Amino acid sequence: MAEVSGKKVAASVDVTKTINCHLCDNVQATAYCPTCSIHLCDNCESHHKKLPPTRAHKLLKGSNMPSVPSPQLPDNDVDQQENCLYHQKEEIKFFCTKHKNLCCVACTVVKHQSCKIDYIPDVSGIFASGEEYKALISRIEDKERLVAQCQADINNCKTAVDSLSTKEIEIFQSFKADIITYLNKREAELLADIKQRRDVDDAALQNLLTQSKTIKTDISEVKQKLSALEGNPDRLFISAKRSHGLVARLQSAVKAIQLKTGYREYKFRKDGNMKAVLNSPTGLGTLEDVISNALKHFTHRL
Repeated sequence: MAEVSGKKVAASVDVTKTINCHLCDNVQATAYCPTCSIHLCDNCESHHKKLPPTRAHKLLKGSNMPSVPSPQLPDNDVDQQENCLYHQKEEIKFFCTKHKNLCCVACTVVKHQSCKIDYIPDVSGIFASGEEYKALISRIEDKERLVAQCQADINNCKTAVDSLSTKEIEIFQSFKADIITYLNKREAELLADIKQRRDVDDAALQNLLTQSKTIKTDISEVKQKLSALEGNPDRLFISAKRSHGLVARLQSAVKAIQLKTGYREYKFRKDGNMKAVLNSPTGLGTLEDVISNALKHFTHRL
């Protein structure tokens, strides 16, 4: 093993074995960068020497290059370092100050050749004490406080939702109880009115029935008396003459009964307003959305 810039590298290259450029497909490598741990072809070597972050890197040439290809990360070790979004096997080592992009070695060659590139190890040491990082932490903490407040508002809203539903159910059930009370009251009033009408008519008819029975008795008595006197012409004559007045009075009484015989006819008429309620899909009421001050405040803060 040879040692360059404090790093141990593989033994000299085997000339019988071709090592390809780490950044290009099927292009033979002509140099090796121990700092970046990659093999480079002539073109990539030229860019490597021009880019400010890598131009000071000491390159190995010829027999001093490692005899094995540049190591690739195993798939199960990808999360052990920050890898490039565009070259997923390549480690992020650079930052383009022009495009504000994190870059790997391949990115610097392919997309950022003319850009000002910072080598992350050179600039990361003071980053934690810089204003950008402090501002970022401040923004994160502000969002953390905002999320905590949002969670508190959400929990308050959940409590309010439960309380609101309980209150509205109680209002509905109270209204329903009022309706049932009203219906029971109206039922009692209507049934009492029907009973009163029936009792009055029944009493009147019963009185007429009693009168009719009395008249019938009187008629039977007159008839029996006249029938009994048929064998005595004189007394029959006298009794018959006397009976004319009674029969006339009985006839008047019968006519009076006939005139009074009857009853008041009535029927239950459904209330139009109640029928409208029963036919309405929203008869008992509806739920209306109300924008409360709490919701306005909560929405505004979001």
